[in-house]
Amino acid sequence: MTKNIKYQHNLKRINDIAFKSEGSIEKQIKLASIQAKRITDEDKAIERALLAKQLGYTDIFEVFFQRAFELGKVSLKDYREYKLTKLGI
Repeated sequence: MTKNIKYQHNLKRINDIAFKSEGSIEKQIKLASIQAKRITDEDKAIERALLAKQLGYTDIFEVFFQRAFELGKVSLKDYREYKLTKLGI
């Protein structure tokens, strides 16, 4: 799959989550979690996380970032630093 096609596919998935959630953060997290659990490709998980962050969907970003960590794309150090920064530490 070419880079542009992958980008368009990931963009569609993120926008689908945002649209179907109808503004509900709980629904965003639930829909993103369902998708993230099905992902086995660590690159796909981080690509979706970064795209969600770029689009301003912080909660969707966190779900896919967590999945990227679980799959080994995000190091424990980077994951820990992100969580500490989020907590303001």
